[in-house]
Amino acid sequence: MTPPALPTGDIDLIRSELARAKPHITTMNFIVWIDRESNRDWVLQRAIKISEKHPSRTIILDASPGRFGAHVRPLDPNDPSQQSAFIDIGVAGISPQEACSLATSLAVPDVLTVLCWGAETLDENTAFRCFFAGGEMPVAVVDSSLGVRDAATILELAKFYQEHPGVSLRDLAWMRLHLWQDIIAHFFDDPALREELFSIRKLRIVAGSDAEALYLGGWLASRLGWSAAARNEFADRNGHRIEFEYERGGQARRVYNVALTTATSVYQGSVDEDDASIVRVWVEGANAREERLVPVKAIDTASLVERAALEEPGTDEIFERALRMVPTLVAE
Repeated sequence: MTPPALPTGDIDLIRSELARAKPHITTMNFIVWIDRESNRDWVLQRAIKISEKHPSRTIILDASPGRFGAHVRPLDPNDPSQQSAFIDIGVAGISPQEACSLATSLAVPDVLTVLCWGAETLDENTAFRCFFAGGEMPVAVVDSSLGVRDAATILELAKFYQEHPGVSLRDLAWMRLHLWQDIIAHFFDDPALREELFSIRKLRIVAGSDAEALYLGGWLASRLGWSAAARNEFADRNGHRIEFEYERGGQARRVYNVALTTATSVYQGSVDEDDASIVRVWVEGANAREERLVPVKAIDTASLVERAALEEPGTDEIFERALRMVPTLVAE
């Protein structure tokens, strides 16, 4: 039987409940923000997976309508070896600033703090920015394509990073792209084709969400020394313009097609229409290459979050460059 909820804002009562648990080592504070009932169970399952592997103080801040009160419990009361503490707090009835203050007051001092932001927006009216107003800043794990298909969230993230360049920032939308980065790199692994890299004139991407398309375009640009020149346009080191076309299609958070057009050839990768676990890769034109098949590995979101949370401090330089290009690429 679940005990009655504690008052949301009563920090002393919550701390008393925490004190009743056996002492244990805590390697990080894992603060998870939720704002929709529809994805609560999905988010909690993944948070628990991470907390089971890494002793932590897990603080769930649930801003879903109607969520009030706090529950403190061990992660698994039936497992005496489990060291993580789990605090589930409904914060629908308090301000974003109060919710942020509550979480930071309950965090264990002098250990890593990871903020896993599970909401579609992170502008000034949310609690997101409140977590970075103090001295020590948490690692921020976001997902720019969690609930939106357009560029709204990634634009907010780019603006936030301009204002807080010292934040350790991770975006799951970026971390999903390793397969497609490898596919593009392998197009030009033949030394005889290296010059093709400098004759690209068009990049076209089809993805279920704009964030993945923008990140993939920005990644290629950063590797080749391009800059974001205007809306849907890059410029190479010699000032030559590269058209950037991205189209929304298919399921959210997935890339479906990439085509690079050079002066001589078109290099393409496309998810198979009948089997989404395969990407077909081929080249047309002067450097034509027979089709090959690349398997698509299932992406485990919990593993992505775990990797994001525990990476080295700081922000990936290539990711940072790609993110900074976004405002120019989507400018009206």
